[in-house]
Amino acid sequence: MARVRLLLACVVAGAAGTAWAEVVPWLYDVEITVASQSDADRRRAAGAALAEVLTRVTGLREIPFGSQVDGAIRESERYYARYAFATRGIQPEEGGEAIPQTHLEIHFERGTLLDLLRRTGLPVWSADRPTVLVWVVLEGALAGEAGGADPSRGRTRRVVSSTSVGVAEEVALAMHREARRRGIMLTFPLTDLDDRGLRVTDLWGRFWTAIMRTSRRYARDLMLLGRVAANPGGGWSSHWELKSPGEEQELAASFIHQGSSAAVVAGEAVHRVADALAQRFGVRGGDLDTITLTVRGAQTVRGYAAVLAYLQSREYITRVDVSAVEPSALHLKLHSRSARDQLVELLLMGGYLSQSRSGSPTPPPAGPGLELVWMGAR
Repeated sequence: MARVRLLLACVVAGAAGTAWAEVVPWLYDVEITVASQSDADRRRAAGAALAEVLTRVTGLREIPFGSQVDGAIRESERYYARYAFATRGIQPEEGGEAIPQTHLEIHFERGTLLDLLRRTGLPVWSADRPTVLVWVVLEGALAGEAGGADPSRGRTRRVVSSTSVGVAEEVALAMHREARRRGIMLTFPLTDLDDRGLRVTDLWGRFWTAIMRTSRRYARDLMLLGRVAANPGGGWSSHWELKSPGEEQELAASFIHQGSSAAVVAGEAVHRVADALAQRFGVRGGDLDTITLTVRGAQTVRGYAAVLAYLQSREYITRVDVSAVEPSALHLKLHSRSARDQLVELLLMGGYLSQSRSGSPTPPPAGPGLELVWMGAR
């Protein structure tokens, strides 16, 4: 039975006012294997691709199907802007000649897709998402090779890296595959000479001070630490901790689970991370609210245009209206189904907007709106 502990508020507290999260560039792009380039196979694959992109954009592991969602999947042509077929050779495990495999590459139209989510009341999770640096240690016979480990013969440990082979490679591939499905950006360490100062025992013992020191070289918003061990009687056990680099004491989330293989438990860890982040940052269907926002720091017509373009591109904002323009401030009305506090958290992501010089994203109590400073693209 899994134990889950969510303390994502500490992640936000450590990230507020800093450049946190990146835009996932491929959020609306899906690639799916097809048997042929026929219209029938394309329609079937496009429906499956729409279900996958809905999983990414809603943050829901399973989409609650209803009449509108079912109808959208049957008529998926209404939701994508372009598609193409590509054929690549897949190398069989036993070697030999590559086997050609056809893929459908499909790009969904963002606005049409968001309209569907708003009509159905499904949550919307913005494309602003954290990059996650993953440290995983495998323990078992041959550091996780197939078969149970004999405790009397010792158990070896191996760090999963971007160049792993064997079972460690299967773990990395499984995590990348599930991260792609959920819209999460993962990075594995290189385990080169610069990483050699971090010992496997540091990772296994969860010595976060040493882990954070070594992790500074990597661009990351969160760090996921996993310990995956082969059970003597078969199967695999795992323990995972999610942490913000700025918080050495508090965990954003922790969970344990078991599975039939190291790849299975690693893939499930990605889903747990995505579930936790989507629960915190996904905007669920509710009444459309209007919140006033004053943005300072843009100062020029080009700067004001950049502010408007940025806000209009956020999935959690339905509409942006300009109330007034001053030489030093742009006054706006944001229409969103997000709660006020959540909207502040979302606006501060990415580093384009920051807290006002008063140190608070909220003006004095007499003013009902928000005040933020435009920092521009980082």
